[in-house]
This record gives sequence, C-alpha cells and structure tokens, in this order.
Amino acid sequence: MRNYSIRNTKKKNAGHELDMYAEFMLKKQNHFYIIGSENEVIGFYNKTGRYFKEEGYQLLGFWHKDVQNQNGGGDSVHLVPIVEEAIIYADKQAVIICTARERKEYDDLKNSFAEKGFIENQTFFQGEVFSMIYDVYIRDVIRIDRVEVFLTSCCTLKCEKCISYIPYFKNVYHTSLAQLKSDADVLFKNVDYIYKLKLLGGEGFLYPYLIEYIDYVYENYGEKIGTIRIGTNGTIFPKIEILEMCKRDHVTIDISDYRVAVPDRCKLEEVKKYCLDNGVAVDIKRTGEQWLDMGFPDNKPEFEGEKQIQRHFHKCAMFCRQFAKGKLYFCCSNFAAVAAGLFPDSENDYFDFNKQFSKKELLEFELGYSELGHTTFCGVCGGCSEEANSRRVEVAKQIKWEGKNENIYADRFSRI
Repeated sequence: MRNYSIRNTKKKNAGHELDMYAEFMLKKQNHFYIIGSENEVIGFYNKTGRYFKEEGYQLLGFWHKDVQNQNGGGDSVHLVPIVEEAIIYADKQAVIICTARERKEYDDLKNSFAEKGFIENQTFFQGEVFSMIYDVYIRDVIRIDRVEVFLTSCCTLKCEKCISYIPYFKNVYHTSLAQLKSDADVLFKNVDYIYKLKLLGGEGFLYPYLIEYIDYVYENYGEKIGTIRIGTNGTIFPKIEILEMCKRDHVTIDISDYRVAVPDRCKLEEVKKYCLDNGVAVDIKRTGEQWLDMGFPDNKPEFEGEKQIQRHFHKCAMFCRQFAKGKLYFCCSNFAAVAAGLFPDSENDYFDFNKQFSKKELLEFELGYSELGHTTFCGVCGGCSEEANSRRVEVAKQIKWEGKNENIYADRFSRI
C-alpha cells in the first residue's frame, strides 16, 4: 500500500503539494498513537517512531486493530505502551498513525475513527505516507521502499501473460554494465536509503555481468540498502562464482515457484538446496493459483475519461519503482512496456534524476503525483491489485518457441 491516503495526485504546486499535510501532522503539541498489528507496529517504530523523542515528538501508545489481541495484552510489544481506544478518543492532540497495509483494513479503521472526528491526512495518517513525509520534512532524508533494476530481456521461459512483457520485446538485450553502474551512482547520490533493491530480467542469472554489478553496488552503496535480491524463475543453476558473490555481498535469491505451471522446467527444490548448501539466503515467491491479466497489449481495458483512470490508478497502487537511464519509473510494468518497444515513453510516467530537483518533489512523485494524476500506461493496463483488476489468467502459460526445440533451449541454460 503506497498512496491510498492521497486521493488527488494531479500536480498543482510542485515541491509544495504535501506542505499542508506536513503542517497538520508535525505540530509539536501533537501526541502520536499507532494502530496496527504487533509486527506492523514494530516495523513502524524501527523505521520512523524511534526518531520521535530526539526530535521533540511524543509517541504515547499502541492500539491493536484486533480488539481480542488488544485485550489480551500484546505483551511482546515493549516499544510503546498499550493504550485503550477511549484514551485516544479523549486526547485532543491525538494524531493516529495507521500501519495497516491492506486497503480494506485501512479504510475500515479510517471510517471507524472518522466517526469520532478524526480526519484523514490531518489527524489520521496511513503509516507509509506518514513515514515518508516525516523523513523529508523533519529529517531531510528520502527513503524508497523498493526499486527494481532491469538486467536483461533474456529468459528461459516464455510466459504469455508476463508482467514484464518479456516474450514481446522487439529487441533481446542485456543492459550494459556501464549503464547499470552509472544508474547506481545517480540513484544513490539522490536517495538516502532503499529498503529493497531487486534485480530482474527476464531471468536474472542470465545477465553476464551480474557479479561485477552487484560487487560495485555493494562496495559503494551497501550501507544505503536494506537488502539486495536477485529474481530467478528456478529453471537454472547459477555459477558457483555467483553464489560466492551472493554470500559475500549478503544477497538473497528470490525464486518464483513455477512447480505446478511448468513442472518439466522448474528445478525449484534443487536450486534452493544448491543455494542454501553454499550459504546463500533463499526466498520462495508463491505465484498463487492464477495471475492477474494486465490486459496489455492485446486485451486492453476501456475507461470512460480521466477521472475513471485516476480512480483506477489509486486502486492499483503499484508498489515498486523501476530505475533505468537516470529515470525512476512509477510503474515497473509501464517501464517494461516502454523497454519492449510496445508503448511510448512519457515524461509524465517517470521522475528524471538528470534534472535538478528537491527531495520534496521526489517525495511527491513517490506518492503518485504527476501532471495527469496517473501514469499514461494506466489507460491501457488492467492494474496490479485485486481491487483494480478482476481478470485472471493461467499462471506462466507458455508460448511455443518459434524455430527452436524448447527442451534443447531449456537444457542449454540448465547450469550457467
């Protein structure tokens, strides 16, 4: 959940769009209370709440969104005291920070507190939005939750409904090592911290300069990164040199679980064991029973005007950004469609790091502000959330390889 509590993100006053929100939330007399599950509260405290005291703000309590857990004590939360709901209602300086990450949970809590007089983005804030505004306006730092880096359009699979449109790329290519290093320099010159840096293709292990690139990023910017991750489809074994680099640079390998979808290709258990035996962390990414059908490029949705597209944009809430050639794209699928040669590039859809800008302007982009109030790609895409998109398709359905025996092709990359 990235921008649910900012409803209108059409630019009006760049660099000052969030001034009013900051003014409401950052009054020194405010008392902050957190609503959420135990893990959500701990996560918020470690990310933002721990700075409150040194900067003159009071974090007075934690209220569990699950009443049974609240009454049960939640004793393992020692970071902030547990308070009763009535205490929050009675506090005239109360500002609520809601850490619920799911849209429905957030809306239910927001509506419940609205009945008691709390106003969204004045005295009731979504936790991620609060953290980002607090970072920039109080601490003068910009932190981004997740940034993806495109390594290669080469892949061992040919998924018909690939969210990155890999089978439809007009040109198959590797991003040059020089370009990736340059992008890293530009990105970390302007961003103070990235919680997750995800390296993807295509198939991440097919990128020939993977070791050199990750070594460069880790050696120069490791302290600015929470975790570095490589995405793989589990069909190939990486070189031992890659695993040695992963262990050295504290890289986690994300393996998509295609055991049901492509059982003849997927080597998930073998790849997982191979990585773990060599001391490399692994995270299995479940694919679910169905994929969302993004619709683009052959079954595009139809919208009735700009307002409907704006509503669609906010329902989608794409959670990851893509950085390429000095530009931060709001939507990874948008970037992929441009990179594949299927969709025109638009200045509305990315933040240009090659131009002079302020942290407040970058923050506004991260929260969804643009000239249109949505990406241009939103008008042709079904969306990346269940609320935005009701269309479903088979997971990793394969397109036949033209002019090649697909088994020979798969075997070619079985161990690189």
